[in-house]
Amino acid sequence: MKEAEFVTVGMFAGRPEAEVSRARLESEGVEALVRCDDAGGYEPQLGLTNGVRLMVRARYVATALGILEPVDAVGIHRSRPWVTSVAALLAGILVLLMSMPALVTLARAMP
Repeated sequence: MKEAEFVTVGMFAGRPEAEVSRARLESEGVEALVRCDDAGGYEPQLGLTNGVRLMVRARYVATALGILEPVDAVGIHRSRPWVTSVAALLAGILVLLMSMPALVTLARAMP
C-alpha cells in the first residue's frame, strides 16, 4: 500500500477521535487509515501540535466526506468555543498562582 494513493480527509487533535471516524468509514466499506507522528503512541501529546490525519484512497474521497459530513455537521470534529475561554481562564489562574510568592514578599516588606 503506497501512501501516495491515500488522501487526507480529516485532521484531529487526538488519535481516539480519528479512530472513531476511521471505524465509521470502514463500517461503510471505505478503507481508511490513521497517521500520526506520536512516537508510536509513546508521545500522544504530539498529536496536538502535529495533528492526527485520517486518510482514504484517492478514489474514495467524495464517499468518505459524504459519510463524515453528518458527524462534522454536529461539531464533533471542531473545537468548541468554550475551550478557548477555559484555556484563558486557566492561564490567568496559573499566572496569578505563580506571582503569589512575589506578592507575599512585597506585602511583608511594606510597613
